Amino acid sequence: MKMKADFYTRIIKTEKKFRYVIAANIVSRFGDSIDAIAYSWMVYTLTGSKAWLAVILGINMIPTVLFQPLGGALTEYFNKKKVIVICDFLRGSVVFLTGLFMLLGVLKPWHLIVLTFINSTIEALRIPNGIALLPLILSKDNYKAAISLNQGASRTAELVGMGCAGLIIGSLGIGGALFIDAVTFILSGIFFLFIKVTADNTSVYQLEPDSYFASLKEGIHYFRSNDLAIMICFLCIILNLCTLPIENLQAAYISEYLKLDVFAMSVGSTAVTIGMITGALLLPVIGQKISDKWILLNGGVLIGLLYFAYVLVGFVSWDIGRYISYFAAAFVFGFVNSLFGVTMQVLLMTRVPEELLGRISSIFNALACSSVPVGSFLLAGLSVALSIVQIYLLTGLFTILAFLLIGRLKGIKEIDVRE
Repeated sequence: MKMKADFYTRIIKTEKKFRYVIAANIVSRFGDSIDAIAYSWMVYTLTGSKAWLAVILGINMIPTVLFQPLGGALTEYFNKKKVIVICDFLRGSVVFLTGLFMLLGVLKPWHLIVLTFINSTIEALRIPNGIALLPLILSKDNYKAAISLNQGASRTAELVGMGCAGLIIGSLGIGGALFIDAVTFILSGIFFLFIKVTADNTSVYQLEPDSYFASLKEGIHYFRSNDLAIMICFLCIILNLCTLPIENLQAAYISEYLKLDVFAMSVGSTAVTIGMITGALLLPVIGQKISDKWILLNGGVLIGLLYFAYVLVGFVSWDIGRYISYFAAAFVFGFVNSLFGVTMQVLLMTRVPEELLGRISSIFNALACSSVPVGSFLLAGLSVALSIVQIYLLTGLFTILAFLLIGRLKGIKEIDVRE
C-alpha cells in the first residue's frame, strides 16, 4: 500500500496544473451527487413511470452520439481551457433553470426532455476539450496514477455529497438541490480559469470548412484503422448496454422490488461511489499484477453475475438486511465499473497520439454511448411488459454470455500489446 501512496504523493507534488483539475472535479462531483439523487427521484415522482427514467437517460445520451465527434474535431481550432470554462458556466445556467422551474411548480416532463438535451449538448462539446487538455498539463508517465487520483478524489466528493443529499433535499427541496449543483458548475469553471496552458496552439488555426472536415476525416480514418480503438470501443458499447437496467431503473428497483424509500437510493449510490473510489485508487497496484485484458473481460462477467445478486437482495426478509445486501452488491458494481472505466481511459491516452486525442476520444465516446439511447428506449419498452426481476435476470445472462464470447475474439489480444 506504500507504493500506492507514493504514486499519488508524486502527482500532487509535481503536477501543479493538474491540481486545479482535481479541485474543479471535486466541486462539480459534489454537486452532481446531490443532483443525481434529486433528479432521478424528481423524474420518478413527476411521472410515476419507470419507463420515463429510461427515456430521460436515452435523451441524455443522444447529443453525445450526434455531436461529440463534431466537437472533437473542433478542439484544434479553439482554446481548450476557454471552451471548458464557457461550457461549465452554461451547464450551471441550465441546471439553475431546471431548479427554478421545479421551485415554481411549473416543471413538466417535456421540460426535462428539452433541458436534458441542451445540457447534454453542451457537455458533448466540453468532454473532448477536457480530455485533449490533459496531455498539455500532464506528464505521460503519470497518466495512470493521475487519472486514478482524480477519479478517487472525485468519487470521494460524490460520497460526501450523497451523505449531505438527504439533509439538503429535505431542507431545501429538489429545486434547492439543483441550485447547489448549478453553483458547483460555476465554481468548476472558475478553477479552470487558474490553469495556465502555454502549449495550447489551437488559436493559430482558422476554422474553415475544408480544414475542419479534413481534420474530422483524419480522426475517423485513424479510428477505423486502429484495431485497439475499435476493440475497446466495442467493449464499452457492450458494457454500457449491460449496465443500463441497474443505472436507469434504480428508483423503480428500490420502490417496487425492494419496497424501500428514497433513503435506499442514497445507500445504493453511496455504495457505488465507495466502490468506485476503491477501484480507482487501487488500479495502479492491481494493474501491476493483472493485465488490462483480464480486468475488462472478467469485469464484464462479474457485472453479469451481479444482476443475480441484485435479485437475491429482494429475498432478504428484514429491511436492515436488504439495506446491507444492497450496499454490498452496489459496492462491487462500483468497484468493477471503476476498474473498467479508468483502464479504458488510460489505454486511450497512452496509445493515441496527443494531436489526435480530442478527435479520437470524441469518436470513441460517441460510439461507446450509442448503445445507451437505443438500449434505454428498448428498456423503456421492456419495462412495460416485464418485471424488474425478469429484466435483471435476462440482462445478467446476456452480459455473462457476451463477455465470454468477446474473450474468444482475435482482436482482444491487441489490448495487452505494448507499444
